[in-house]
Amino acid sequence: MKIEKNKKYPQVILASSSETRISILKKIFKKIQIKKHKINEKKEKNINKHLKADELAKHLAKKKAESVSETNKTFLIMGCDQTLECNKKIINKPENCRQAKKNLMFLSGKKHRLHSCLYVLKDDKEFFIEEVTSELYFKKVSEVQIDKYLKENKETALNCVGSYKIEDNDKYNFLQIISGSNESILGFPIKKFIEKLESENT
Repeated sequence: MKIEKNKKYPQVILASSSETRISILKKIFKKIQIKKHKINEKKEKNINKHLKADELAKHLAKKKAESVSETNKTFLIMGCDQTLECNKKIINKPENCRQAKKNLMFLSGKKHRLHSCLYVLKDDKEFFIEEVTSELYFKKVSEVQIDKYLKENKETALNCVGSYKIEDNDKYNFLQIISGSNESILGFPIKKFIEKLESENT
């Protein structure tokens, strides 16, 4: 996605501390604010166990935006979330390296889906929503390879839903993309949102 910064875009607030999402936004907007959302994701997931993986991504993205909108109603508030589903099981961010290894061992040799949602509020009302599902195949890897990856990428593994980061694939070559755009795999399907802003400024 190649979009130049546009001074006509309104100021946005990102309810996330994701370095990837922040980096993408800075390439597009001249003015952005970063505010950490106030949602307890673990608690929300426990309460909403009945939701499917894609429904959960939308629910969390909405809740994150709403948690920041309470004191910033006049701005565009962007909430984002991504869930990973494999064999009908939702894989969550690991709490430690042991869980990260368990996640990667489970994904090894299997297809999985990444459900990404961007939810945007304006004047405390839904302004834009984009839900995208990508499908990937995690190649069969050995326990030794997984241990090596975790040793070299501990922080990354503990901060990603699948315990891996797609940006590492050039180095480790453990993922095959079956379907989905780069932005959706990164958990930030923003292209159509920008197109909406462009149309409103023409």
